[in-house]
Amino acid sequence: LVNNRRLLDAQLQAAGITNELKPGVLRWIDRRDKLSSNDWELFGDEIGLSPSQITAMKASLGTQDLWQQSEALVGMFAAAQALGISPYLRFDPGIVRGLDYYTDTVFEAQEVRGDIRRAILGGGRYDNLVADVGGDPLPGIGFAMGDVVITLILESKGLIPSTVGQYPAQVLVTVFDQERQPASLAFATVLRQIGINTNLYPEAAKLPKQFKYADRLGIRLAVVIGPDEAAQDLVTIKNLTDGSQVTLPIEQATATIKGMLTA
Repeated sequence: LVNNRRLLDAQLQAAGITNELKPGVLRWIDRRDKLSSNDWELFGDEIGLSPSQITAMKASLGTQDLWQQSEALVGMFAAAQALGISPYLRFDPGIVRGLDYYTDTVFEAQEVRGDIRRAILGGGRYDNLVADVGGDPLPGIGFAMGDVVITLILESKGLIPSTVGQYPAQVLVTVFDQERQPASLAFATVLRQIGINTNLYPEAAKLPKQFKYADRLGIRLAVVIGPDEAAQDLVTIKNLTDGSQVTLPIEQATATIKGMLTA
């Protein structure tokens, strides 16, 4: 969904809206689809718009061929047509992007069917931003993307890939507490030296949390070295597939783990 800030500024100027009112008006336009028609007009009155200005802006926002008055948008849609991507672009006079530094074309991307009424990403062109923050004058274009929305869309379409069987580590060495972390580091190193792909949990945490992490990655075995094990040079090996576990001397653990992985 595409609009142009220069085109919008021209509409604001034609409606007699001053620069002082502009930030509030941008927020007002941005909330058009989030409020009822009556509440939206009341909000316009609250920020200082006159009835005639509200009427003028409603007319502008309802004009779908308004983009033809923008040289930048005419050129952009012509280029999109040549590139074969015009079916994915649509002019929307309600796209304003509230940040003041946008100076030209602005856009938001949404899910095609409209099942999720939130933008996947939004951004636009800014001619003065780099200079405003102390750099050389340099125009640019950028956008921010929401991880929550794209995740919801991928989930709704069944496109979140499964990690089971894809993660290279076969064993997770847990970290029971800070005092036992060196023992976990040492045992993970031993496993790696004999060719077993091993993940070491990065910090001390509750064991169920660490087991859940391993399960999410499809790791089959977890190693626990708690106070009791460390005091007797033992390790506990937990099979995350069936929940069984065995505790044995550390010198026997590597061979046992190899056998369990082979089985």
